[in-house]
Amino acid sequence: MLFILLGVVLAVTGGTCETVLEVMAQEGSQAVLPCLVSDSQSTHYAAFQWVKKGKRGESTVCRREKSGLVYRGSVLGHRSHCLGSQFGDYSLYIDAVREEDAGQHVCSVQGHGLGRGTTTWKVMLRVMKVSFSLPEAIEGDKLQVKCIVTPKPDMLYSTEQYRWKLNGVDYKGNGYRRSSIPIPSVSQSDRGNWTCCVDYRGKATEATQFLRVKGIEHPSNNNALVYAAIGSNTILPCVFTQGLTSNATWSRLSKGSSSSSSFYRLGSNSRRHPPPSLPLSFIRPPLSPTSLWDQSARLERVELGDEGSYVCSGTVESRMVKRELELVTARVLSSPSTKRTPLTLTCQLSNDKEVTKYEWVRVTYDNSSVATVTPVGKNKTLKLTEDDMGEWVCRYYGERGLLGNVTYHLHLMGGLESGRPEEQSYNRGALVIGFGILILLVLLIALQIYRNHQRRKMILPYPALENIVHSLANERERRERRGINVRKNSEPMEEQA
Repeated sequence: MLFILLGVVLAVTGGTCETVLEVMAQEGSQAVLPCLVSDSQSTHYAAFQWVKKGKRGESTVCRREKSGLVYRGSVLGHRSHCLGSQFGDYSLYIDAVREEDAGQHVCSVQGHGLGRGTTTWKVMLRVMKVSFSLPEAIEGDKLQVKCIVTPKPDMLYSTEQYRWKLNGVDYKGNGYRRSSIPIPSVSQSDRGNWTCCVDYRGKATEATQFLRVKGIEHPSNNNALVYAAIGSNTILPCVFTQGLTSNATWSRLSKGSSSSSSFYRLGSNSRRHPPPSLPLSFIRPPLSPTSLWDQSARLERVELGDEGSYVCSGTVESRMVKRELELVTARVLSSPSTKRTPLTLTCQLSNDKEVTKYEWVRVTYDNSSVATVTPVGKNKTLKLTEDDMGEWVCRYYGERGLLGNVTYHLHLMGGLESGRPEEQSYNRGALVIGFGILILLVLLIALQIYRNHQRRKMILPYPALENIVHSLANERERRERRGINVRKNSEPMEEQA
């Protein structure tokens, strides 16, 4: 980024015209040092040269003779271009400008028919850059961000003419109006493009540099919230800086605790059972050689009670880094209300501090299984009628947009019929009567079994008596059969008589 800050004609004497300019350019960009001759009588064969003044004297950057031959010095090498022009433009172009290119450059133009001798342009090139005290920072490092202008103008020493941006947003931290910003403990929130803006002589110049912070990039900050519906699966993210390999250690924090209560090291056997304090469905995706830095964990099925804080920690270049995140569970609670409104649905989250609004939608399907979504409410609760069978979805939003959703399926048997108070009382009474009759039958059967058992228990010590009893019983049965047969035979004889 390049700005011409000042142009002043100092003197026009004895056929000599001298102009002084200041140019400020960002390191790495292309700098254009102007040298213009506005005389319409100038020839395209005018001789000119560019020299750079330094502590050791002058050094030629490039030169063109009247014959048209062009010479290029070794100061800037192939990064400099000064081809000259038929229209009086003898500007110097410097590609990928460096800090050592800063300083005063002088352009001198001589030509046939100029009518005023030599034209001189003195251009002060100032190079601006953003630098960091560490080339690559690790989470927790002490860092200094500096805005360097070479050579630095005197007026920048005394006035607060610096402004800082981080990823395009104005930075409001400590020292944001100074040339350097101290960061006591760098974090992933400091990662990104740092831009220094300098207001100098009514012009604004910017320089940008990217800061890379090694550690856990996702989530970038502690206390990140992960939303999941009860019964669904979810991912607990823990992604290290790409290229780093670290065996992550997962732990779960008890409520109100700041230290882990258990650890689960993710190794080659990702399916082994974790400690009791971690969910039973807590597993890790298979390791891939191309993504060793992704140490995210997975819950195959989120259950009630899985909500809470989890910690992912690992080692980056002998330094321990960790990230704490909270799993927020969502579910829909149903409760009976009045006769005309038999059911009330409530969208419940284990932590709703980020939620700014709720939305209820009804999902219906046609014969082709194409879903149609219809918004029906904006509150946390929703009241339904007898005609509201089907699929209901509660969506919850925050400042960053949609946070998540949870689905509730309302069926006839499990919903409205069992939700009416009158029918619930009738079904409860019938159930009590049925259980009473069943218990009475069981008691009678048990009593009869007990009596038979007691009778056999009394007879067993006397086997001879048991034989007599059986013989008498058999004899009695035979006599009864004979009597029945005699009566049957006598009845036809009486009818014949």
